[in-house]
Amino acid sequence: MQKARSTSPSRGQPLRTAIATLLVSALAAAFSPAVLAAEPAATAPRLDAAQGAATTVTPPDAATVLYYIYQIDGKGADSYEVANGSVATYWFGHAFELGGTQYFTGFAWDTREKYGKPGEDEVGPETQVNLAESTFTLTGSTAERPWQFRGMEHTIGMFGAYERPEAIDTRRKPVEYRTPAGKLVLAVPTQGFDNGTSFEGYALFVFNIGPRDDIKENVWSYVGSIITGDDNSAACADGDVMPCVSKTGKLAFVAQSGSDMPRLTVTPSGTEISGPGKTRQVGAADMATYVYDTASKKYAEK
Repeated sequence: MQKARSTSPSRGQPLRTAIATLLVSALAAAFSPAVLAAEPAATAPRLDAAQGAATTVTPPDAATVLYYIYQIDGKGADSYEVANGSVATYWFGHAFELGGTQYFTGFAWDTREKYGKPGEDEVGPETQVNLAESTFTLTGSTAERPWQFRGMEHTIGMFGAYERPEAIDTRRKPVEYRTPAGKLVLAVPTQGFDNGTSFEGYALFVFNIGPRDDIKENVWSYVGSIITGDDNSAACADGDVMPCVSKTGKLAFVAQSGSDMPRLTVTPSGTEISGPGKTRQVGAADMATYVYDTASKKYAEK
């Protein structure tokens, strides 16, 4: 990872197929309009940063993460304007170990720069935000400064909708997978709400500190988002409007032959609508599988 690297920006059976199509179209809207919580002080690390052995040392705070990406002193804020109306905001922090080194990465998102007249920069479901990151290692020479800046990237992908990111689900923990070639695959728990249905899922990232292969441009890369569960209790009116259903999904990583990138499986439990006025139990037979597509550089359902 270079000290100042910047790259260009750059989801069966008929019923199941129809549901999958609806979920794909709902992803952007479901994970979009969420108000992010304010950043705690540096002496009280964020819950989302509390991972692994490195959590015995307070990780860099939001202001530090943002400064190393944007080189603007936000005076301790976790969200501020950076250029031409573009606003940068801290999103998520994760501490982890890889290859014997303790890392901490802080992710941020920023909105597009605005050059149009008032009313010309309207947002919609296709208006995503840019993801950026700065990474630190627990290799500092003093107890006062234990974390050493390793590198940053202005762009690791685009996600979200309505010029908002996917919202973090603080009820669930991130899930990690270490590949045979030394990459870290990270699933960050997310949540959203759209048209009376709440959703839960994961935003997927890959940390590739070693030699480049099928993920060439970045050290960190956003590789897609998946929905793992939903609940329509806010819309079903106790069954008067539609059947009330709710399901969750258990995410698992599975090594696959011929690829360093794992296969993802989501095993659901709960109920889903199976037809007009009908529901059914879901289980292992309804497991969904996602594989990494080298053309789109995203995970897609198989």
